[in-house]
Amino acid sequence: MDRVWKRLVASFDRMFPEGTPRRKLLQIVAIVLLFEGISVMVLFSKAGLIAGIISLILGFFLLALGYKWKPSVAAGVAPSAKTDPPGIKLVDALMDFIGNDYIVMAIGAIIVGGVIVFNRMFSDRPDFGDLDTLTIMFGALILIFPIIEPKFKTEAIFALLFLGLVVLFLVVPQAVTAFRSGAGSSIGNWYVDYMLAAPFAGLLDLMNIPSSSNGSIVTITFQDGTVQSLGISAYCAGLYSFSIFLAAFCSFVLVFERLKPKMLVSVLALGLAIAFLGNLFRMVVIGAVGYYRGLEALLWAHENVGWIIFLSWSAVFWYLLLRYISNHPSTEPVRTDANEAN
Repeated sequence: MDRVWKRLVASFDRMFPEGTPRRKLLQIVAIVLLFEGISVMVLFSKAGLIAGIISLILGFFLLALGYKWKPSVAAGVAPSAKTDPPGIKLVDALMDFIGNDYIVMAIGAIIVGGVIVFNRMFSDRPDFGDLDTLTIMFGALILIFPIIEPKFKTEAIFALLFLGLVVLFLVVPQAVTAFRSGAGSSIGNWYVDYMLAAPFAGLLDLMNIPSSSNGSIVTITFQDGTVQSLGISAYCAGLYSFSIFLAAFCSFVLVFERLKPKMLVSVLALGLAIAFLGNLFRMVVIGAVGYYRGLEALLWAHENVGWIIFLSWSAVFWYLLLRYISNHPSTEPVRTDANEAN
């Protein structure tokens, strides 16, 4: 198996030599596929599940083939663990603290089993939802992490941090809210009322679509005279897209690129602003579709339009960021060649 992989890597290197535009483009595509694969699997309808899985597998495969990061060290200084990116240092420290691969695998199995048992025995909705899928994926990755880590250390740690941060940012808060209120998907705070519902209704009015907002409820009068009230949930509030973008950005910086502080803040702020505007645009499109085509079309748009908008802006964002990094070495990449070291 190892011999087959080495031949595959050698063929890949011949087709996409290191340092060439073709190689850089493949590296960009690999990371975009990883992020978008997770996004499609979690954010959208079940119809996108297969596409998300294919995207995730293909992205990881290209990442494993194409990334051969080398440690950034001063001239004359031998590479060491001190040159590893902070994300790899963090995971290495956790593994050393646990001290046993079987304990790590047991933790992953407990997470997967816990989700399944909870859904089957205690949940009012025994079918697996998006948050269940996320948690099972995270637990499954922990379960197999000791097996894949020696061969694909950088890629495995990157995936582990990405999924772990998504669970931390998205699953944990909603789980806590669900235990407290019994409904973890409803958000009725200041952000929803004034940053989403009010602008949503205002933009529809500018388009001559009669609408008004009251708290997190937006009421639209459709073209046929039907009055429809829409409640803004966690999904509509952009919680998912914010969480996935933030997790992707943090894991990328922790493992692949250590950006300068000014660049880091600027890019993060830009990404969050685009996520907000993209989600608001998505809501306006859904409202307009409902106004002209009715409730059934609105529900279809709610289920499908979002992923097109999200994937479009996020793919462009990552493409431009990675191109900028590849063309500006001053961003001081911190990299590790885990594949060659193993």
